[in-house]
Amino acid sequence: MTIGSFLDKKKIRDYIQKNNMLNKGDRVVLGLSGGPDSVCLFFVLLALKEEYDLEIHALHVNHCIREGDADEDQAYVESLCRDFEVPLKVVRVDIPAMVAESGRSTEEEARMARYEAFEAYAKELEGNSAERTVKIAIAHNADDNAETVLFHMARGTGLDGMCGIAPTRGRIIRPLLEIPKAEIMEFIQDNEIAYCVDETNSEVTYDRNRIRHNILPELSEINSKALEHITDMTNRLMEVADYISLEAKGLLAIAKDDGDKLRKRAFVTAPRVIASQALKEYLSGFMPNQKDVSAVHIESIMGLLSEEGERQVQLPYKKTLIISYEHLYVIDEEEEEDPKGTISYREFDLEPGMKYPTSTYTKWFDCDRITDNVVIRTRAEGDYLTIDSAGNHKSIQDYFVDEKIPRHMRDKIILVCDGSHVMWVVGYRISEYYKISNNTTRVLEIVYGGIGNE
Repeated sequence: MTIGSFLDKKKIRDYIQKNNMLNKGDRVVLGLSGGPDSVCLFFVLLALKEEYDLEIHALHVNHCIREGDADEDQAYVESLCRDFEVPLKVVRVDIPAMVAESGRSTEEEARMARYEAFEAYAKELEGNSAERTVKIAIAHNADDNAETVLFHMARGTGLDGMCGIAPTRGRIIRPLLEIPKAEIMEFIQDNEIAYCVDETNSEVTYDRNRIRHNILPELSEINSKALEHITDMTNRLMEVADYISLEAKGLLAIAKDDGDKLRKRAFVTAPRVIASQALKEYLSGFMPNQKDVSAVHIESIMGLLSEEGERQVQLPYKKTLIISYEHLYVIDEEEEEDPKGTISYREFDLEPGMKYPTSTYTKWFDCDRITDNVVIRTRAEGDYLTIDSAGNHKSIQDYFVDEKIPRHMRDKIILVCDGSHVMWVVGYRISEYYKISNNTTRVLEIVYGGIGNE
C-alpha cells in the first residue's frame, strides 16, 4: 500500500477537510516519538506537504524512562528527520524525577510533559513568523480513541468522556483518529518502514494497556467491527455534546448577573442535562483544566439547587461555589481578605435644621443612648440588633439570614457595637434604638471611609 493509496483508501484527506485541520501555508509541529503511529503520520504530512504548502517541524520528547532504549528512539527520529530534511527539535524531560515530586502516575506526567513541550515549540515557531498558522499534529488512532472511551467508562464519566478523543482541540489536530492501528501497521509493513518499539506498551500493569491487550481483542471477537462501531458512537455523541454545549452557553448568557454571579433560578428551571453542562463550563473557567471539575462536583451542586438557604460546595484549588438564596458564584480563599477601611468619629450638639447624612457609610447616633465604649469589630456570640421602634430585638445571626447575606461574608461584615448591642451593621442598617429623635441633644457621627463614602 503506497502512501497515495493509503491516503485515498482511508479517506484521510476527507477527514482532514471535514474537521478543518489544515489550511494552505500552515506550519505543523509533529509529535514524533518514533513509534509506528507517529512515523505513519510523518509520511502522511510529507505526502500532503506540497498540496497544502506545509512547513513541517518535528518534536521528539525523550522521557528518560527506558534507560538506553529512549536514547535509541531519539537517534532513530534524528536519522529519519535528517533523511527527509525535516527540522527536528529534541526535548529531554526527566519523567521519573517529576513523578517522584508530583505523585502523579508516569503516564499522566509524561502526557502533560509532552503537551507542554508541543505548545512551547508551537509558540516559539509562532513568534518567529506570524505569517503561518501553527498546528500541532498528534498521531492518535481509532484504537486509542476506543481505549479512551472504555477507560473513561471504567472510571466513571459523563457525556464528555463518552465522546472520546476530539479530532481537533485548539491548535491540536489528529488526522489519523479514525484509522485502526492494524491498518497503520499494514501501511508501515508494506513499505518496510522502520519504527521504534516501546516495550512498556506491552506491560499490562498500565490500565490502558489492559484495555488494549485484553479488552479490545475480546470486543473484536464479539463483533469484528467493534472498533468501527465505537468510532461511530463517539462521532454521534460529539454532535449531541456540541448541541448541549450550545444550549448551555445560552443558559449561561441568560443566567449571568453582576460580575461572575449567575441567577440561581435560571438553573433550577432549565433541563437538568443543560444545567449540568452549563455548570461545568462555568466552573471550568475558574480552574486550570476542565477536567478539574468532576461529575461528583456537578451532581453535588445539582442536588443542592432546590434546597432552601445558602449552601457551599468545595472545589479544587481552594475555591468554593456559593449557592446563595438567589445566586451562584465562586469565591477564592486565597484572594479573600479582611475588610479594609478607616473609621472616623466626631461628637457635636444637634442643632435645629441640621441635615441628616444620606451616605451609606456615614451615620448619626444618639450619644445619650450609648452605655458602653463604642467598639468596631465583627460579629460575636450574643450580638443583637433593635429592629423597630417598639424595641424588638433580633440576633445578628437571624438578621444575616433574613437579609440573605452569604455565609462566607458574615464574619467579615464590620459592626459598630455598644457592648453586645449592634448600633450599625456597616453597609446595611443601623439599630432603631440609637436613631436620632426629637429628644436627641448630642450626636455621634461615625464615618466608615475604606469602601467609599458615597
